[in-house]
Amino acid sequence: MASLPPNVHVSTHPCLQAKLSQLRSASTSSRETKQLVHEIATIIGCEALAKGLSIEETGIHAMLFPNLFLSFTLTVLAAASPPLFRATSLNGKTLAILPLGDSITFGALDPSGNGYRKALYDLLTKANANITFLGSMICGNFSQPHHQGYPGATSTLIAEAVAQMYDSVDPDLVLLYVGVNDAIMAADVHEPEPIAGLGEVEKLVDRIPEFWPRATLLVARIFPIDPAEIDEGVETQRNVYPINERISYVVAQRAHFGRRIMLVDMSHGAIMTADLMDFTHPSPEGYAKMADLWFMGVQAVVARGWVPEP
Repeated sequence: MASLPPNVHVSTHPCLQAKLSQLRSASTSSRETKQLVHEIATIIGCEALAKGLSIEETGIHAMLFPNLFLSFTLTVLAAASPPLFRATSLNGKTLAILPLGDSITFGALDPSGNGYRKALYDLLTKANANITFLGSMICGNFSQPHHQGYPGATSTLIAEAVAQMYDSVDPDLVLLYVGVNDAIMAADVHEPEPIAGLGEVEKLVDRIPEFWPRATLLVARIFPIDPAEIDEGVETQRNVYPINERISYVVAQRAHFGRRIMLVDMSHGAIMTADLMDFTHPSPEGYAKMADLWFMGVQAVVARGWVPEP
């Protein structure tokens, strides 16, 4: 093999090799091909990014970006090892958090009504943070039951509802989980692609800084549904993929232009259909997994200095 230029990196990552084998298979569908290309690009991008990083010990893990012209949004992955930027202690940080979304934020089908919120509260307080959950709705059996979760609401309805209450709260962080009802709506009317849903999710993301200019926004990629538990389930699950891809694109693009926005990936294996009570609502164990992922996201933005002072 001819010698390669010094700036060429040859990856031998075993996951990459496995995905390349899948990509070459004649049985791989066009949908699977798109997903594999996305995953291959992510692996290569992570390896390339790692080549230009150095670590500085400052009490928390901090990442330096020498000679990089773009700002990267950190994808918080469900991994066994803690991600970079993760602080072991939040050092007494005071955080006002607005959980925003649909029935999953509400805590539907959780017998306690807490959803992910109590588990997240416990993780944050254990990490020495002073937490207040905000919102005009109350559900749950713990000391911070406030939230803004609208059962059954699409992104459009959530934006309209928030426009009526936004000036009653002043969050440091907004945790946004939306898209499931947009996927269901598109399946119900048999749209070939959830085009309307894609645009409405994007519009909601862009309205958050209008409502709360100083807040940092964490946006989740939604986890898979169980298609066996709902009419039009296969079509709904098919719609989840483009909605998640639009969420990833919007977060990365807005972060590049300077917004304090971060992606929290709940779509890649952390929460499975076995963790669901029905087609989309988690069991208590599933909600606890959501809390773990939100927790890593909150730690990451605090470590970056993205939480403004009151």
